[in-house]
Amino acid sequence: MLDVVPWYKGLPALERGVVRAELRTVALATGEYLFRAGSRSLGWYGVVEGLVKWSSRGTDGRSLSLAGFSTGSWFGEATMIRRERFEYEVVALRPSRIVILPRDTCERLWNNNIEFTKVLMMHLAQRVDWLMASYTGNVLLDVDTTVARAVAAQFDAEQHSGTNGRLKISQEEIAGLCGVSRQRCNAALTKLARAGVLQTHYGGLTILDRDELYRQAKISRKPSARPPGQA
Repeated sequence: MLDVVPWYKGLPALERGVVRAELRTVALATGEYLFRAGSRSLGWYGVVEGLVKWSSRGTDGRSLSLAGFSTGSWFGEATMIRRERFEYEVVALRPSRIVILPRDTCERLWNNNIEFTKVLMMHLAQRVDWLMASYTGNVLLDVDTTVARAVAAQFDAEQHSGTNGRLKISQEEIAGLCGVSRQRCNAALTKLARAGVLQTHYGGLTILDRDELYRQAKISRKPSARPPGQA
């Protein structure tokens, strides 16, 4: 995972060794929480493999799905920098492995390595854009568009992995990311399939028309831009 992270490759060899030595690894089963609201941040979190959901729970118990983080994603930087407790929760949608880069290590890096600092600032800027888009989506967009956005986000996340548009994500997992029923999610995916955007198959789906996917998702950003958290 680290070998494809730009800020890591830009570190001196000695510093790369220190980072590897200080990383913590956490294994999560499906449905297991990485942390809940009110937990203290341990550092910067990265997904080695798997899929986790970022969501916020209201006082009435209802949960608002914000995003999904898959292989190569990094998250939790804002809470880490502010030294505050988490105001949201992250749960595994499938068996997942997470690495944690301790806050002290991150602070040393952002104080001494300009490339790391640039990456961290870019993550924060992208996070703000993503949250604004998520708010707009939850308030103004219909379910079909929300599902298309979830698929587009996973497509962006896995572009670096050489899968040629084939995504290892189930319809149930997409429904979980969107906070909708599986039946409603399936209807939205069927609509995208009929439009020639994607093809569903056992164990995932394949993107056939990237440009049309972004149009259906009402995303105006460049297709090469990744959602926040991607390495």
